[in-house]
Amino acid sequence: MTVKVLVSDDHELYRDGLRRLLQEAIADIEILEADSFPSTQQALFKHNDVSLLLLDIHMPGTRGLEGLKQIKADYPVLPLIVVSSEDQQASIRQMLELGADGFISKTSSKAIMIAGVKKFMAGEQVIITGEEQTEALILSPRQIDTLELMAKGLSNKEIAEKLGISPATVREYVSDILALFQSTNRTQAALKARQAGYILD
Repeated sequence: MTVKVLVSDDHELYRDGLRRLLQEAIADIEILEADSFPSTQQALFKHNDVSLLLLDIHMPGTRGLEGLKQIKADYPVLPLIVVSSEDQQASIRQMLELGADGFISKTSSKAIMIAGVKKFMAGEQVIITGEEQTEALILSPRQIDTLELMAKGLSNKEIAEKLGISPATVREYVSDILALFQSTNRTQAALKARQAGYILD
């Protein structure tokens, strides 16, 4: 039985590399390609028998994790591995919470990637990071939302309106975020959060 895999990445050279890698990892395979988020959506709509999507979250037509959210909303049972250079624990945790079934760092070696794809196709969850990771801080979904809006420069009042919560609750979230990232101001906290992978632009 042919396994149909969609490779979604905006870099042609990287798609070429993934294609050759997949051909080594999976014996009977048909490979589709997409170079943007809209073309990924078109391919999934046209081919309803895709067995696996390899998705780079940074592509034209989407921002941050919005593309991943949209695909999992439209195709909740579609097996999906994020292949990205955003390999901090905080980033990976968010991707898995949004429905990604696995993660492979773009900095992984060819042999490790092939082994990871084989394991995934055998039914195992695969999480391959590029290097040794430090323990990630635990933030609630609301704290993540607050952090992202803080990074955009919104005031507490504006954040409260966006999230539908009280300004007092926002102040509590902001205070907790500053403490977690050991920061004295919002700008410093947002910078540290971005470097640690909590904010994906």
